[in-house]
Amino acid sequence: MPTIARTQIVAFRLSSHNLVRRLGPRSLVRAGAACGIQETPNGSAAMALCARIDRLSPRTLEQALVRDRTLFHLWSLRGAPYVVPARDLAVFSAGALPFDHASFDVFLGSWAPAIEAAGLDPFDLLSRMTTATRALLDGRTLDVNELRDSLLKRTRSLSRITRPKQARHDMPEPLYRALGLAGAACIVAGRGTNSIMTRTDQWAGTPVGDTDVDGARAELVRRFLHCYGPSTPRHFAEWSGRSLRDAKAAFELIADELAEVDDPGGRAWVFARDLKKLDSPHEPAGARLLPVADPFLQQRDRATLVPDEAARKRLWRPVGGPGAVLVDGEVVAIWRARAVRSRLQVSVEPFRRLARSDVEPIEREAERLAPFRGCDSAEVSIDSP
Repeated sequence: MPTIARTQIVAFRLSSHNLVRRLGPRSLVRAGAACGIQETPNGSAAMALCARIDRLSPRTLEQALVRDRTLFHLWSLRGAPYVVPARDLAVFSAGALPFDHASFDVFLGSWAPAIEAAGLDPFDLLSRMTTATRALLDGRTLDVNELRDSLLKRTRSLSRITRPKQARHDMPEPLYRALGLAGAACIVAGRGTNSIMTRTDQWAGTPVGDTDVDGARAELVRRFLHCYGPSTPRHFAEWSGRSLRDAKAAFELIADELAEVDDPGGRAWVFARDLKKLDSPHEPAGARLLPVADPFLQQRDRATLVPDEAARKRLWRPVGGPGAVLVDGEVVAIWRARAVRSRLQVSVEPFRRLARSDVEPIEREAERLAPFRGCDSAEVSIDSP
């Protein structure tokens, strides 16, 4: 059984996430295909893509989402909004949908006991909501709040559910977001609470249905392992928002494609075809400013990426976390930004003292991000470690 060092794992994942060498400006689909790009907080998907693609502009991204529709914006993994390639809709919708009731309970979180107490089945509820959504959005759009209210009226059994104390709406929000996984609705304009929704099949111009679900689940595991391997079913369960049993079953779908290895965390699995690349990964170089929900930061074995516990606590916060500064493949700082008039002010808090040669690449990265925050220029300030 091969033994894999931490430095190999980090370099391999950086390469798989397209963070070693930038892709060409026409490579939006390739960048999004790796494992999808989460769009929370608003605008983070654009920043994540900017870290991966050379000479990306807001106009190019908007064209891919609205005119060409090679990229789609929909609720996907864990019910979070994601930007994914149109050709991979099945992977990031049906492939990410929990497979059984125990797995759906994990996805629903605190809403699962409330739905069960009402004597309702979440799969049946989602099916009824999907049918109602397709009728409500047939040939038109609704904003996210209008669609939610209309579904509450049309799906009368939802009124039997007593919402948990911490919930803000009568609609079970995870179940509502599962409409993206069911292929019923996607986001075509706006962001967050201002999202405008329409039917996925009509926006795509092709039917969404009769999906090979096992094939989509298997492909999602492949994407996960290519980006986060070596890894385990437990980490896949956490990343995709499903039960461990469901995750193990998904791994079994591609069991003959996997190789077992030893990594710093113990036994793990990779694609057999990735072993050579894992053994001799490309050496990372340069700087990147990664947004808070960047796919690279969604590794579940966080100590592999950031060995220092104090640094991990500063980077991964429950609410309002910062972004990460990558220099030569290592996370060396956290960063935050705010737009002041036409200038993007970027504040960097290093974990260690940065060399002068590190500062200029960070400043160039800030300049790349400025247009995506509506700014003409950027200014970087670096605090003492």
